[in-house]
Amino acid sequence: MSFNHTFITRLLRYYHGCEAVSADDFTPPNDDQITYLCDLGLGPVAFNTYGKLLQAENPDGYSLLQSADLTTRVIYRQMESAAAELIKDLQNAGIKPVLLKGISTAFEYYSPPHLRLMGDIDILIAETEADAAMSRVAELGYEISDQDWQLYRKKGHHHLPAAYNPDSGITVEVHTGLFVPNEPMAAEPLFQPENLSAHSTEFDYKGIRASRFSPELQFVYTIAHWGVDGGWAINLASINDVVHILRRHEAAFDFELLSGWVTANPWIRANVFALVSYLGHAGMINISPSMEDLLTLAGKNIYGRRRELLAELLQKYPMNGSAGVPDPYEMERARSLWVELTRPGYRDTQIPLSRLRIAIQSIHHGKYNPLRRLLRIYRYLLSVVRPNAS
Repeated sequence: MSFNHTFITRLLRYYHGCEAVSADDFTPPNDDQITYLCDLGLGPVAFNTYGKLLQAENPDGYSLLQSADLTTRVIYRQMESAAAELIKDLQNAGIKPVLLKGISTAFEYYSPPHLRLMGDIDILIAETEADAAMSRVAELGYEISDQDWQLYRKKGHHHLPAAYNPDSGITVEVHTGLFVPNEPMAAEPLFQPENLSAHSTEFDYKGIRASRFSPELQFVYTIAHWGVDGGWAINLASINDVVHILRRHEAAFDFELLSGWVTANPWIRANVFALVSYLGHAGMINISPSMEDLLTLAGKNIYGRRRELLAELLQKYPMNGSAGVPDPYEMERARSLWVELTRPGYRDTQIPLSRLRIAIQSIHHGKYNPLRRLLRIYRYLLSVVRPNAS
């Protein structure tokens, strides 16, 4: 099957060694594409992948990527030091946190680790440990605004209010769950505390004993969280995490365990099927017979226009970038459609209604909404017609 590569898929193929980078066939990214890569946190990846080739073709672009790389190195060192201090302090208080997202995947999969940009340090603890954990976080100099506390107490959440350290500039998010409580993903058996604990493993983090998810759980959780993330349309960091996980661990995966999870947790199926299938078609990973069987299981009720549209959304949004970062309204509509398409039991006949509902729901979100434009035209026509009628 042919695949229409974008400058994003080319970069990730180069980065993961799927395709050799050579001066003969290298097409340098333009200035807008370089800005897009930096905005999405892939600047350091691009710099370390084809920076030397870019230096001759586009010195200004090279300098921008180099600056992104140097800045991210400094930020990562600060976060790494803060994470080590936090883990050690919590463990001294009898709390054993599980590292989540970037602080976990950067250390395990990326070399050098600063290539995985992250905005904060995410850790998971038991709900019963929340008060003690936040007390320790406060003693380390992190602060939470009164407004954030009030909002948390009013609405609840799967993580406590973000804690910011004014001295280091580091933000910590202490999670007691993986998903917003009213989201269907939060109710999946896979993501309940007892299962998370059963599939967490200890490892050495800078000389400190820490915990992270097993490769199988890290794989499924990363995809599931990406699938409902507010920044879905530009979240390339999580996609790159998935590629790393599969290239490192897929050969040793417990596919019987994964098949059981796919069977028992319907909300993860379409996300796993769509993303892994796309990565295979793009040549970033090899689809083994065992993975093919898993994808057949996950995608057995995904066909027709629904299957095509999932691939089209991936190609148009996170894996494209030719038009720069989409406006917030377009990003939210794309994310909402993705969430609709990945619902269990979703059918092709529901697609037109989903598109209409998403457009209506965002009608008050700004000038980019198509229905809002129609309303403006309608009101204008009324303003012209009414005076003439009188």
